[in-house]
Amino acid sequence: MYTPSKDHIFIVARTLLMQVAIFIALIASMWGFQKLYALTDQTVFPECYQVSYSPEMTEEEKGVQLLDALVNRMRYELDSTYGWSANDIIFNKWVMDNRAYRQFGTYVATKMLLDNYSTVIAKLGSSDRENENLYKARLNQFAFAPQRWGIFFIPSAEQAYKKGLNSIKKYQTDLLNKKAVYNARTDDIYEAFNVILGETVFGYALGLLQNSQNLSFYELDNKIYEVQGVILVVRDYLNALYTLYPEIAAKGNAENFAQAMSLLDKICTYDPLYITSTVNSGELIVSYLLFARNRISDIRDSIRI
Repeated sequence: MYTPSKDHIFIVARTLLMQVAIFIALIASMWGFQKLYALTDQTVFPECYQVSYSPEMTEEEKGVQLLDALVNRMRYELDSTYGWSANDIIFNKWVMDNRAYRQFGTYVATKMLLDNYSTVIAKLGSSDRENENLYKARLNQFAFAPQRWGIFFIPSAEQAYKKGLNSIKKYQTDLLNKKAVYNARTDDIYEAFNVILGETVFGYALGLLQNSQNLSFYELDNKIYEVQGVILVVRDYLNALYTLYPEIAAKGNAENFAQAMSLLDKICTYDPLYITSTVNSGELIVSYLLFARNRISDIRDSIRI
């Protein structure tokens, strides 16, 4: 039987120690880089947008507050340290993929909820004319794909989105001057919850993580951060609806709301060092989404009781 010498044992042990040291150094470097990057650009979002509410508020003031909550994340992304990365040449979706895909999700959720606000909440009825500024924002300025570059007289995505935010601001000014409509009836609030829970928002987020165990780590990573972008918008909008309409809380929804917000917070603060199909996997995010959807569904159902 072969008996290794002390020199062989020493060489093997030294090699193993070097490999362990290199692995630890790599992990430490990744952790350090992530922490340094977080100093220049926020990567976790523990706090949602807070609206101002008082019982004496007019409906117009509620409309302004609700719309501010809806576009808060889009405004944040456009004004963030590295701007709109989804179509950037330098800080692009290959260099800064997490923030770029978060912006994709932010765009999708903002667009879907704005469509509902403009065509349902900001009208007196189904036959009423849509507000011109909101119409322009959602069908012209927010119609640009997030990856769109600008050329000559054609605006880039971020230029178009900023114009869209300006159009929304004009609507808000008109609303406060009673030159525009905000008409959030109980049925409209119920419909807003349906949009949040429907195929274009929650359904879209869940669809991104379908068969997540079969996705490569880099594809799964991107999809998780896109889901985060969706949920950041949902969290702000849901909190605004719940705060501006205390009759929702009066239906015995305090626990449902607290649980839903806690689950959404977990998604909005999700920023692990690495993601794979088995470690920090998509299934964890899917579980948060499903449980949150159940609690939000309970809140929605209570509105008509």
